[in-house]
Amino acid sequence: MHRRSEGLSEVSPNAVDKDRSEVVVAGPGSSLTIPGIIVAEIVQAIGRLTSVTRIEVDTDTAFASGLHRAPSLAAAHDPILTGGAPRLTAPKTSRLRMQAFREWMGPDVQTVVAYAWPGIENDWIKQFIQAGKAAGACTIVAAASLPNAGSAGAELAEAVERADLVLVGDQSDANALNSEFGGSGPAVETHRALALRRRGARSELHQITAFLPKDNEETLSTVLAAFDAVPEAWIDRYHLTIVMRYGSSSIPGKIANSYHAQHVDLISDDMSELDLERLCANSSALSVAEPAFDSRAFSAAVDSGSAIAVLTSALPPEVGRGYVGGLLGDVKRPASVHVALAHALRLANLGFPPPDAWDDLAKRLKGGTSGKSADARFRRAVTHTR
Repeated sequence: MHRRSEGLSEVSPNAVDKDRSEVVVAGPGSSLTIPGIIVAEIVQAIGRLTSVTRIEVDTDTAFASGLHRAPSLAAAHDPILTGGAPRLTAPKTSRLRMQAFREWMGPDVQTVVAYAWPGIENDWIKQFIQAGKAAGACTIVAAASLPNAGSAGAELAEAVERADLVLVGDQSDANALNSEFGGSGPAVETHRALALRRRGARSELHQITAFLPKDNEETLSTVLAAFDAVPEAWIDRYHLTIVMRYGSSSIPGKIANSYHAQHVDLISDDMSELDLERLCANSSALSVAEPAFDSRAFSAAVDSGSAIAVLTSALPPEVGRGYVGGLLGDVKRPASVHVALAHALRLANLGFPPPDAWDDLAKRLKGGTSGKSADARFRRAVTHTR
């Protein structure tokens, strides 16, 4: 259990200087990773409310090697939406990083926000919080709640224990942190934008559902070729459902002639909203080809929180702003589609928040330590010292 050595003055309700307005957000920077994509969305949302600076902290570059990754759908919209928010890169060494954090905390900084992803190196957060406090800013940590139970445990508690406020996505993580903090420590709240736990149980079968345009044989051929690239030794654990209206008899024939035809189903009937919702909820990964801005299939996929491979030849596509679970595949290249679907399956344990969650989170972060949070934190500290 973590104990605070500071006096009660540090845990009193935080009064933020009204002349300050800037927010500084620090966290992973790579658009190859979900944490980096999420930080970008948080920065964009805050930038619609006030001035914001992003600090990219990538202490480990292992994310750039190994597994093949598809481009991010949300990141494809970044050049349009970022609006020129300043981006700084934190030094790799601890001493230089601390020095940089202090230099970047100017007199206009009202709030500093660290984004934490349990399981990766988060020691830098201690330095970031220390620099924020030295600058007189409100210090907040936004921590992802991941599928593994107890992800917000002792290691994360140690990194965030001096913050003014910690936001997590799940109440069980909030309870775990409060248990680690004992009677003192920061206020802990939950927010839906930080909840990344998939809704419902995950099947051992890799169920892929692909929504394709009516009678589009070229796209069907691309998706089938991508699925046929699944190694034969693995195929018993895979299944592809194609949802496609058609009038040509050649469509079923293309599926029947594919290499893994026994593992492919075709749905051509109109689907009710409830059937569409169930199909998306029961899929490990989803794919939507050339979705329009009013696509029912894409909307249902987003509502399910699943990883979605959007197959398109247009960049950026009409859909996907703010949805961090989206990936891009080239609708004309089977290899690109195969990589996008494989990447989506690796994310099958995660459940992604809806795009409007980022604006809601930005408002909460800009608000700093609310009176309710500060009072609760103060009461816990007083109780602990009795």
